[in-house]
Amino acid sequence: MNQHDDRPVGLLYTGGTFGMRQSERGYEPTDDLPQRVERDIPELRAPGMPPIEWIDHDAGPPINSSDVTPSLWYALADTIRANAERCRGFIVIHGTDTLAYTGSALSFLQPAGDRPVIVTGASRPLGETGSDAAMNLLNALRVIAAGVTTETGLVFGDRLLRANRTTKRHGMYGQPFASPPCEPLAGIGERIEYRTGAEDERPGGGAASPATSARDVRIAMLPVYPGLDARTFNAVADSGVQGIVLEAYPAGIGPGGDRAFVDAVAAAHARGVVVGAVSQARDGRIRMGRYASSTPLAAAGVVSGADMTREAALTKLHILFSVGAGPESVREQFARNLQGELTDE
Repeated sequence: MNQHDDRPVGLLYTGGTFGMRQSERGYEPTDDLPQRVERDIPELRAPGMPPIEWIDHDAGPPINSSDVTPSLWYALADTIRANAERCRGFIVIHGTDTLAYTGSALSFLQPAGDRPVIVTGASRPLGETGSDAAMNLLNALRVIAAGVTTETGLVFGDRLLRANRTTKRHGMYGQPFASPPCEPLAGIGERIEYRTGAEDERPGGGAASPATSARDVRIAMLPVYPGLDARTFNAVADSGVQGIVLEAYPAGIGPGGDRAFVDAVAAAHARGVVVGAVSQARDGRIRMGRYASSTPLAAAGVVSGADMTREAALTKLHILFSVGAGPESVREQFARNLQGELTDE
């Protein structure tokens, strides 16, 4: 571990299973997590572990991750940016259902600059039998203490993943997160073994400019399915959204043979609505033009998201619009690798 930096690691607690307790209504987040961590994780005081400091943010009290909105991303980013000089890195404790969205958003906001931001959570609350909360927090601290990466990462179990490449694949205990398009950045055991070349996948200086508020940005997500038609697409596109993430078929993209649907996409494109496509397959990649059915949609303005996850695609669109980029700039940047979120071909 890197012993040359004696600054604390900043801990930001947003809620989620990690800090919950059982109540008569079911599991609920509590606000006494710092005291419980101090009591239940004595390993925090082991030699070589970095000091920690709990940092308040302006996102409100701890919540279930199903109640997360984009305003949380920007509140966390502002808080991390304000404390970046006095902390060696940051850990965001968060519920698992929307953890990949928040991790992806923070990667594009780049609030810490040259300091790592690690998001983590737990499958069972701290203090319960079989809880993974202590292990996940300790491993996140070890990653930061090693001083090897400045990524926005996700630590769960024995793996460090690139945050904007992750998706929650199931709700079972153990390892709920997958990173199909990208191998783990590191394995965490007695030593932390980083993957050779991982940093090279993340272009330098390519992220969106930092934003300080969610502004009035609305992004929708629409799956492609048999029977999706122009009326349904128009209902979404006409609702005031700036962008739509189209969860497309893995190969054929969408109903390119439906003239009314293609015309609806083209009309939305002409109004400045950005329509980006990602694959419904967890390990899929959008290849516009591979099948003839995708060609009309590409001509209508659908932009390929390559092998981005839906979490990365949605947060990327939101943040690009939040910093004031126009539709053409958003389309160009959506298709480009900014922070390792997609694989260049």
